[in-house]
Amino acid sequence: MSARQAAGAIDLAAAAWVARMDARALTADERGELDAWLAADPRHLGALARARALLLSRQDGTTASIEQAVAPRDSAPLPSRRRLLAAAASVAGLAALGAGMRQPAARQTYSSAVGEVRHIPLDDGSTLTLNTDTSVTLAYAAGRRLLYLDRGEAFFDVAAVSDRPFVVRSPLAQLSTTGGACCARLNGDGVMTVAVLSGRVAVEGAPSPLAETLDRVTGRDWTLRLGARDAVLVSGGQEVSVRPGGAGHGSLVSFEAVAPGALDRALMWREGRLAFEGETLAQAAAQFARYSHRRIVLASDRLAQRHISGLFQATDLAGFARAVAVGFSAKYREEGDSIVLYD
Repeated sequence: MSARQAAGAIDLAAAAWVARMDARALTADERGELDAWLAADPRHLGALARARALLLSRQDGTTASIEQAVAPRDSAPLPSRRRLLAAAASVAGLAALGAGMRQPAARQTYSSAVGEVRHIPLDDGSTLTLNTDTSVTLAYAAGRRLLYLDRGEAFFDVAAVSDRPFVVRSPLAQLSTTGGACCARLNGDGVMTVAVLSGRVAVEGAPSPLAETLDRVTGRDWTLRLGARDAVLVSGGQEVSVRPGGAGHGSLVSFEAVAPGALDRALMWREGRLAFEGETLAQAAAQFARYSHRRIVLASDRLAQRHISGLFQATDLAGFARAVAVGFSAKYREEGDSIVLYD
């Protein structure tokens, strides 16, 4: 097991212990198990302290990060086991006082099939539009509107609620807005793109592995603050890309140049259509591949590099092939699940 995997397993175990202490007082046997776990590895005590500090920061309504909530390992001693257990036991008391306010949000999953575009009205007046082969999980609760983008691409037309941010969370990034319209897509190359049509959207990298682990164990959610220190603010007519930054570098957020009208064309999928303006046939074929189990095969590099403009039905591969054949004096034939275009 790698060091990173070992650390993740330790964080998972620490979060599980903190969640258990948050829900109720430990039994005598459980205290013995916890003491044995703490004694088994010197890293366990630090992991438990960090998980506890992160949970307490959320209960207090603060936004302190785990690095701010506990002293650095090389600058201050960690608390003793006895003190930590006593403090951890108090978490259960805090939970009893605030249990009615901190129940996990009820979740509902929506998905679309390959080639399907699905429009979903939400209870707060917002509208969610799923592109082909997309899955999202909705977790609305008092004080926040949270949605997980599990895969694919979704457009969010967010009803303005100033004190209840709309948060979109993915494996790569988190977005937050109090009102506006934006589109988020998880690309096959491991990059996430976020295009903003209106309003302002805060974009930042996903939370730390410890925060992610604690969220999953406790059933609670990390909420990005609009205008947070590390967030990139994106306005209408702008687009950003989010990509992994490598070991120790989190996620990298970078602005992309957007030509006039490009966002409107890119979002034509909401009407079930694909708009091209100067893309190569290879790029167009890749777009069509997202909407069908069939494929367009370009038999020559010369044909693949030809440029095309026009508006097409996203699921009408045969219509696209006919248009290419007419426009470029090419031919096409069907071979199983493929339409082959050739000179």
